[in-house]
Amino acid sequence: MTFSEFFRKLTSRYLWGHLLAMVVTAVVGLVGLYYFLDFYTNHGEAVAVPDVRGQQCDVAIRKLEAAGLRVEVSDTGYMPTKTGGIILDQHLRPGTLVKANRLVRLTVNASSAKTLALPDLADNCSLREARMRLQALGFRIGAPKRITGDRDWVYGMEVGGKERHAGERVPINLPVILVVGDGASEEEFNGNDSLDYLYFNEDSVIYEEVPELPE
Repeated sequence: MTFSEFFRKLTSRYLWGHLLAMVVTAVVGLVGLYYFLDFYTNHGEAVAVPDVRGQQCDVAIRKLEAAGLRVEVSDTGYMPTKTGGIILDQHLRPGTLVKANRLVRLTVNASSAKTLALPDLADNCSLREARMRLQALGFRIGAPKRITGDRDWVYGMEVGGKERHAGERVPINLPVILVVGDGASEEEFNGNDSLDYLYFNEDSVIYEEVPELPE
């Protein structure tokens, strides 16, 4: 191919027509994609999140769906001063502007407190270990109750003023009271202490007269 032939092909209407068609097609495609994404993502349209805290769950769901939002009950809590089934919290702040169809997660108040089974602690561990195990399980812990026994050794558990045993399910909103020793039963010895202590009833002791020694 000579240079003159290459130049004629390079400047031909056929080639430039193809190039122009490709450019127009690319521009139309980009403009169409922009408008499609704009429509698909609801660009420029925002929804203010309603405040549904303190409302019954079914009422709150209807209110959020009417605003164009999706709803999910993702968690439950327990507040004894509030009615069961009301909304305690919502993960999106009321009044926040979000796109339509955004998911709103709700926390609902349970009708009763969650219960957990008590672990085996009595005659099995120290006060420190018992506290760590209870906290890891999610229990509340009250001030320990002291009884005569080895210091800080766990002898039992009380919940709601009653003695409880391992395996019993108790509400987690009530504190667990650990019954522990106060250390009063520990014996202390010194170098002059004998190994045994003998206790006598004074009425049973027989006194004998001891003769005087000659001078």
